[in-house]
Amino acid sequence: MLKLLLDPWSPDYEAAIQADGAESARTGAVDPGVETDQWRAIRPAPCVSGRRVYFVDGVRRVEARVLAQDDDGRLIHGLFASAGVGSVAAGTDDTVPRGRLCPAKTVPVPTPLAKYDCVEIRRYLILGGGKQRAESISTGTQTVRFEGISSPGDTPDDLMNCLQNLMRTREAALAESLLAPGTCVFADGPLNYFSSATDALVGVIKRIYLPYLDALHFALAGRLRSGERTPLFSIRDGKYDRYSWFQRLAPRRATEHNLAGIVRLEVRAALGVEQAAALADFAAAGLPGFASNAVRDPRAPQNLVPVGALEEMLRHRLGDVITIRRAIERKIYEGVTV
Repeated sequence: MLKLLLDPWSPDYEAAIQADGAESARTGAVDPGVETDQWRAIRPAPCVSGRRVYFVDGVRRVEARVLAQDDDGRLIHGLFASAGVGSVAAGTDDTVPRGRLCPAKTVPVPTPLAKYDCVEIRRYLILGGGKQRAESISTGTQTVRFEGISSPGDTPDDLMNCLQNLMRTREAALAESLLAPGTCVFADGPLNYFSSATDALVGVIKRIYLPYLDALHFALAGRLRSGERTPLFSIRDGKYDRYSWFQRLAPRRATEHNLAGIVRLEVRAALGVEQAAALADFAAAGLPGFASNAVRDPRAPQNLVPVGALEEMLRHRLGDVITIRRAIERKIYEGVTV
């Protein structure tokens, strides 16, 4: 009989695990022996690295869809959209006067701090059919400008992909601007949009689409305990060669499937095995401390606390969706009645 186990993510979201072993052959050459020939769980020792850690993520929102016809009668799809990207800086700062006090002393104890570091909001009017047009929308005393973007595709799905690419490109630019000696940047998602290859830049993929590994090696991911990782494995496709690994962020409940709380992480292969392994140890030891819980986040524990807080703040900074939608409708109405 089948044993049914829960996916801890809220049903409002797609499943955290969407692995299909049959597709793994299309991911490029995978080598599970790049770090060690002993395929077993690795538990790094806790350490104080002194690194400054950043988490980078973005959100997007469609404000309104539009449709037009050119002089030849061809339909032109478009959308008004907003995208926000930002970062959270996390670390221990002895200079910030917010440290908690020891019970019997007045000496401040360094406290892990996290704060919003950088926030950027952009607005786009994306049009298909090779068209490009910017618009300025008045709402109250404010003017919101939508940058004109021409999509290479014509369908509504093409426009959504264009918006996604715009957001991910801005995320990559922000993450790369934060890279410096003594820092580590955790970017939400794979590193396809990043040009930096030899910095401490780690992609965190919270939804597992592919196992990459064969069944024997992938089975280790389900046996990991919180704070443990698999050995590195290489993925070489000739374009985005990288080292990757799986790790568990938090203990799973008895009712949850054995991949609950598992994330896949990756770094560029140009970093080298030794530095990649050091970053993998750093992530395995440190990221469980940022894991969310089901009370706080419907995608717990994979949607890390700094990332969830950043997403919430970015959505707030996008502005009120109804107000912006009404301003767009008013602008279009003015054009229709002229």
